[in-house]
Amino acid sequence: MAFFQRMFEKIDAIDHFTINRVRIVTALMAALVFGVVLRGYMFSHETLAVGPVSAQPALVYQAPARIEKAVAQTESVKQEGDDALVTEEPATVVVANNDAMPVLVEEKTEEVAMSITSSGEAIAVPAKAYVVARGASGRDAMYEKNMHEQLPPASLTKLMTAVIVTEYADPSDVIMITPRAVNAEGIAGSLRAGETFSVSDLLEIMLVVSSNDAAVAFEDHFASQGFDLIALMNEKATLLGMVDTHFVNPTGLDDLDHYSSAADLAVLAAYSLRYEQLWDVLSETSATVRSLNKNIAHSLLSNNELLHKKLSEVLGGKTGYTKNASGCMITALKSGEVIVVLGSDDRARDTEQLIAQLR
Repeated sequence: MAFFQRMFEKIDAIDHFTINRVRIVTALMAALVFGVVLRGYMFSHETLAVGPVSAQPALVYQAPARIEKAVAQTESVKQEGDDALVTEEPATVVVANNDAMPVLVEEKTEEVAMSITSSGEAIAVPAKAYVVARGASGRDAMYEKNMHEQLPPASLTKLMTAVIVTEYADPSDVIMITPRAVNAEGIAGSLRAGETFSVSDLLEIMLVVSSNDAAVAFEDHFASQGFDLIALMNEKATLLGMVDTHFVNPTGLDDLDHYSSAADLAVLAAYSLRYEQLWDVLSETSATVRSLNKNIAHSLLSNNELLHKKLSEVLGGKTGYTKNASGCMITALKSGEVIVVLGSDDRARDTEQLIAQLR
């Protein structure tokens, strides 16, 4: 009892100010402990915590490639996926998140290999090489024989010449037939030095009767404008992934360094279908063209046997022949397939045999 009596006496001796200070300190310490516990609970409990937002994955944006025109302008080449009649390699652009502006980081050309999706049964076509390709790119081969063998393409070359003229030449240009052009091997078109033609009319002469004179006249015209037609043709071949191709002239005349393959020419043909004006010409059996300055009429009669047969499946085509190349033919069908025959003794028969496989 004496112990408790002394404790009560000491408590009574403490002044009220000191007691209030102890109460305040105790309350502050309790509040601090509660705050620490509450903060840990809020940032660790997944129902209340707001975690960091993860970075969005970078999106690859395919920008359309650009073609520099001979008139110092640029023209966008539209990419439309598998349905497009386009195989250029696009520039690669990286877009960080959906709302970011595209930034050009790299542009390069890649080789695109031909693929065989359905070999089918063996077709006994005697041509050295052929391919039946379907799809907008011309790289989806249904039937083929030696399609990557490098062979002389003869005047099938002129399809590339026509593509470059279409993409680079100003439609209002007037093309003069030079003495060098007239001296080119072959007389198709019966052109005369000094005659002038519109771009479209000279293209018609070059494609319908396969005029070497017209092709060389285009080469000379490009040179007068400071452009190398052959270099542009090879550049385009690279852009299209034509890995078995090299051109040294716009005509297709034989040269050891002038070659292509059935696979590459199928790619070129598929690409060229985007230019309806070219295939309007390549579907003609005959035409008449007059020079601008001399008003000389030039009657054109196609030597494409399939066009004269008026096969319902055929949209149009380009023929070629030299001693080394033998018979060559590119044929586009209305159903979308492209057929290329190289090194044939009867290009029309071989092509018809391949068309029959599609019926």
